[in-house]
Amino acid sequence: SNMLPRVISFGYVGYELSNKKRTATCKTCKKRISDGDATTSNFVRHLKFEEYQMNKRITNEPQQPSISQFLDTRAGQYSMNHPQQKAITNALLRDLIIGCNLPLSVVENKSFRHFLTVVDSKYSPICRRTMTSKIEDLAAEKHLMLKTQLSQTDHVSVTVDIWSDRKMRGFLGITVHWIQKEIERLEVKSKLLAFERFKGSHTGERICEKFEAVCDEYNIKDKLDYIISDNAANMRKAFTVCFPSEQGEEPDDNHHLDDPELWHDLPLEDQETVGASLGKKHRLQCFAHTLQLVVRDGLTETKVASPALSKLSKLSSLLHTSTTLKDVFETEFGERKSIPASVITRWNSTVRQVKAVLQCEHLKLCAVLEKAGHKKLLFTIREWNLLKEMVDILKPFEEATDLTKGEKIVTISAVVPSVLSLNHHLEKLKPQVRFLNGLVSSLQASLNKRFLGIFINPVYLKAAALDPAFSLLWVEHHVLFCRCYLDVFSDLILENDVQTSPALQLSHYLHIADGQNALLFWAMNMHTLPSLFNVATRVLAVPACSAPVERVFSYGGIILLLSPPLVEHTSSFPVSVRLTLFLRLHSHLIV
Repeated sequence: SNMLPRVISFGYVGYELSNKKRTATCKTCKKRISDGDATTSNFVRHLKFEEYQMNKRITNEPQQPSISQFLDTRAGQYSMNHPQQKAITNALLRDLIIGCNLPLSVVENKSFRHFLTVVDSKYSPICRRTMTSKIEDLAAEKHLMLKTQLSQTDHVSVTVDIWSDRKMRGFLGITVHWIQKEIERLEVKSKLLAFERFKGSHTGERICEKFEAVCDEYNIKDKLDYIISDNAANMRKAFTVCFPSEQGEEPDDNHHLDDPELWHDLPLEDQETVGASLGKKHRLQCFAHTLQLVVRDGLTETKVASPALSKLSKLSSLLHTSTTLKDVFETEFGERKSIPASVITRWNSTVRQVKAVLQCEHLKLCAVLEKAGHKKLLFTIREWNLLKEMVDILKPFEEATDLTKGEKIVTISAVVPSVLSLNHHLEKLKPQVRFLNGLVSSLQASLNKRFLGIFINPVYLKAAALDPAFSLLWVEHHVLFCRCYLDVFSDLILENDVQTSPALQLSHYLHIADGQNALLFWAMNMHTLPSLFNVATRVLAVPACSAPVERVFSYGGIILLLSPPLVEHTSSFPVSVRLTLFLRLHSHLIV
């Protein structure tokens, strides 16, 4: 009996071993079970089945609710339906798992469970499976709430982008935007529709297929006004496929994520054609991304700035890799002082890098570099003054980008005034610059070519005119805008309008518009200007750039670093990770 397997001694009687065969009788059902003399799998399997049948019978038996489930049980523990038990569990889910990005496994961590007993000794800790179930319920609730909100609006616009994390895993992000009327108040709404794993080739057709599936899920395809994305070739192709132009052109399909040219836009000579066609399509170019391409064009064409920028780039890199230089630099300028890297995919990173180095005193920085043994990186007086002039030239580009990145405010109305203001700024600088005449000329040439589309697509003109902060004030003071647009401006704003006296409404609007906040103005005048109100709330809801989905990726990257490893052999996230990510992004990003 000393050699008797534990499973048999635990659940069986009448054990016999004969002809290399074990047999025993189950204590529960009295059935005779047999197995080989070297295995016990049949005995284990039978006991598990008996336990399952017993639990099933208990579960299926109709039971009257006991009053004990509403009272404290198990030596003073809360029942699962006790208000305080529910309150703590919900706080764990919303504040810790979602709000603080703690992993789901924390609910089964021994130390964390001890912490909960200190907080409230009556609380009964839940298991991970229960928490996962609650996450699924909360995600379903949020999903239904969003579908309900979208069903109550007639027009929406979306931002779309593809992103890869540090492990080169692709993700597709989609956000939706509209202006919601709440009693006598207007509010810009931004919601996350999708942040999902995107495997395989990132071709236009595959992006289009996934995008349409999301639109169908939320029933918004017929309500969709505009899609804002960057200028990557696969994005342009995707929404040409989703919404074919009248000409039915077939763009090249040979674009993949690992192609380095994927992240560049069309050559400058093709921009005029693309700009003209934008008026016929649903896709709008991301204003901030296009503005960064203008800056990149200018810097690329300005060879005189290359030596200074090269030194600056090496200095920034050394400050992140050389402990010797870092120590000397921090001793002189303080531990909180640094020079950020210039990253091609990060908006305004070059001008911020230049501004950061200029905050250091020139002579002190030269002394630091010499002391650390980097004499080759010393900036001459000419290079230092050149960098100062560069900031003066590029600072308005940074301001225009920041102006159109907002999420709770109207942004698209600032596009046309910003472009015209930038052109005016460059025109004024021409006789003033000492070192960077080439940069000014290159920036102005690129600005003209890349933004031709905004003067063809009426949404930008409508938005600028119907934002009382701009109205038509921007029309008079520029060098690009053709006077003939004024003759057709009323038609652009009031096309397809069947309300009474729209022309009188436009005249009245232009008379009273005087720099007011757009949302407050239209909330106050929705009844006196009903025709314009419908047009205004539709066009002003369109985001100027893809910043909302970029924020999703930025925060999503942080969350993924803290989340359990993804299961790569599955077609998507584990359900718990995907839904938790969805809820976390909603909690931190969405308004």
